[in-house]
Amino acid sequence: MTPRARIILGGLLSLYVLVVFRAFHIQVLGMKGIRERGAKQYCTNIPLIPKRGLILDRTGSELAVSIATKSVFVQAGKLRQMPSTAADEAVREVRTAMAAIDPDSRGRASAIDGIGTVEEPKRFYPNRELAASLLGFTNLDCEGMEGIELSLNKYLRGERALLACERDARGRIIVPASTPVEANPNGHSVALTIDRNIQHIAETELQASVSKYNARGGMALVLSPKTGEILAMATAPSFNPNAPAGAPAEARKNRSLTDSFEPGSTFKVFTLASALEMGAVGMEDRFFCENGSYRYAGRVIHDTHRYGWLTAPDVIKFSSNIGITKINDRMDGDRFYDMIRAFGFGSRTGIELQGEVPGLSPSRSGFQSRIRRATVSFGQGISVTPLQLAAGMAAVVNGGKVMKPYVVREIRDPEGKTVFRGEPRELRRVLSPGTSSRMREILGRVVQEDGTGTQARIKGFLVGGKTGTAQKVEHGTGRYSASKRTASFVGFLPLQDPELLILVVIDEPRGQVYGGVVAAPAFNQIAVKTAYYLGIQPTEAIAASPRRPDVASPGAVRVTSVSTATTGAMIMPDLAGLSMGRVVDLMGRYSVKLSLSGSGVARSQTPAPGAVLVPGTECTVKFAAEAVSVAATAGKGKR
Repeated sequence: MTPRARIILGGLLSLYVLVVFRAFHIQVLGMKGIRERGAKQYCTNIPLIPKRGLILDRTGSELAVSIATKSVFVQAGKLRQMPSTAADEAVREVRTAMAAIDPDSRGRASAIDGIGTVEEPKRFYPNRELAASLLGFTNLDCEGMEGIELSLNKYLRGERALLACERDARGRIIVPASTPVEANPNGHSVALTIDRNIQHIAETELQASVSKYNARGGMALVLSPKTGEILAMATAPSFNPNAPAGAPAEARKNRSLTDSFEPGSTFKVFTLASALEMGAVGMEDRFFCENGSYRYAGRVIHDTHRYGWLTAPDVIKFSSNIGITKINDRMDGDRFYDMIRAFGFGSRTGIELQGEVPGLSPSRSGFQSRIRRATVSFGQGISVTPLQLAAGMAAVVNGGKVMKPYVVREIRDPEGKTVFRGEPRELRRVLSPGTSSRMREILGRVVQEDGTGTQARIKGFLVGGKTGTAQKVEHGTGRYSASKRTASFVGFLPLQDPELLILVVIDEPRGQVYGGVVAAPAFNQIAVKTAYYLGIQPTEAIAASPRRPDVASPGAVRVTSVSTATTGAMIMPDLAGLSMGRVVDLMGRYSVKLSLSGSGVARSQTPAPGAVLVPGTECTVKFAAEAVSVAATAGKGKR
């Protein structure tokens, strides 16, 4: 063989070896990669709405859930390949399926080639308006938009499920009849410190006050001053988070965090507490209140009533602007400024919710002005949120500790493992226990017969608190309005060992505008019903019995007749068939320890109807779902 032939033969042999090696590489070694590239060309995954975790209250009751729904999808390409009459029939089936409640119509639609269904979760709030501004809501893709839903979205949302589909030669998506869905784990569940029943009480009483005084709105907070736990956070007006699109933005806000207002006379509490802590004034010190008019730093400060000499506690009891101005004069300005900041004013509390504003506190340099410092001392020229005011008041009465308010009790992953637990956290101490004790005593005088907060008094309990009535600043002018007010009352009970602290703020009440008239009665009702619901023991004996309801009135409670020997005693009513909210409302009139279990309507109770109750009696009520016939509910629409 010639050298030339060898070269040609060797070249052909090398080429053959390369072809064989390449074929081996493609068909054996590279098969996985080719399949993956092919799958990318003809397969695709459509993300589905994730299933969010539960939101629960502190008792385990569901506040937000995800329910399974059927979504109908249409493959337009397949419908275009049908005869026109068949396509028209398919379109009619789709419209019927989308509009109908009956799942059979959806089944008929999904049986048509080109139309299918897939199960997706939908967010649902079983208690409708209850705690709506706190919970927030989600959008169509189940992403949190406001409230807890937004703030804890990364925990609640879960990972998206994927719908496996194919593409044809033109890239059009084809969904097989039996479509596999790559299931995702549920989102984390979140348990709040909120109690559903206390929330119901707060919302009901707040709305009653807002309606009674034709107010613009209102806020109410119930918290534990010892721990910082939020037991209720109510806002009026509210909205239905199942249909948030129809609610105005103002109703969707959690105004306890997002709105700030001048606190008015409630701020005198912090002025006097600071002065006592510094040793600038004593309990027996007296101040001349100029008979209602006092020229100070080129301005005139007025009191609502004409007062002469008042002790430091009486300045708070009668809410004297002039008296608190003179107390403020005895303090070093820089130290007073530091005390205000230490109480938490001018900074966010750090609660787990987004949207909290810091309020507005004067700067240290601005605080050097005598008139500015004086107006701040009685609650003008400083802006606070309801949450700041409640947290600051808690520090005044709990021994002087500023506790971080929190609303998240626990977060658990889909397997039930706890990944976060909310616990009481002391941020700093602002008052000594002795100063705190003296402030509790002073605030207890506010609700006495001649104080400004008499309507906050509760039979069976010693309580303390402070009224507030503040002029609102007109938008655009920067001047105080002649008619618009913010009325408030912040109080606590029991007086010497506070377990509940409650703030009620009524925005722009009409007719009556004073906190002691507008907000204090709402505090009274929230406090007494919550105390009895939680089983907080009364601190005073109750002699009088509650008035028996008129049995002819709608919703009246049946009372079993008793002998004349028990006339004037407290009698256990028949609670059968009443809702939990109605039971709490009714039993709030009695000084008993209330224990509730289950849900629905009352089915059993202890003691039995007609039994004589004494203060401190433990009353147990068990609830169960009320049986309702399908025929009775089938014709009901939305209300």
